[in-house]
Amino acid sequence: MNTNVVFVPIPAEMYNELVIRCGNPTVDVSGYIEHAVETYLDRTEDDEWSPQYNSIREVERELERMGPEFGAPSKGYQWLTVFLPNGTRLKMAYKGRDYYAEVAHEQIIYEGEAFSPSSLANRIASGTSRNAWRDLWIKKPRDKEWLLADDVRRNRA
Repeated sequence: MNTNVVFVPIPAEMYNELVIRCGNPTVDVSGYIEHAVETYLDRTEDDEWSPQYNSIREVERELERMGPEFGAPSKGYQWLTVFLPNGTRLKMAYKGRDYYAEVAHEQIIYEGEAFSPSSLANRIASGTSRNAWRDLWIKKPRDKEWLLADDVRRNRA
């Protein structure tokens, strides 16, 4: 059994019937109940559920697929107060073109090399001095839209 548990009330009659059917009044029937719920969840996994559930499951499946390429979704790159989980994409517009980097295995990778946010912005801008907070846009794996890095930083405070 998982160490994170919740308690779900069931009618006493149902609990008593389960204990009687197990044949031992001292048996812990929680394993039987857990097995019944797991069996139900496995059997109905492909059923049509709510759009919210389907959306969450799709994000979870995408994060699992990203694991080998980008690293553990729970890890990433810490940019001062902003955490960029593995799989995060970074974008910078410069001279009418968009340039993309990604966080993979706790590093920001651009053209096969690791960069800090500041060095990334400077590299994309051909060595000129840039402010990465105002030049880089961030799209974390669960985000639907790009956010300016400075806005992400301000919303963290």
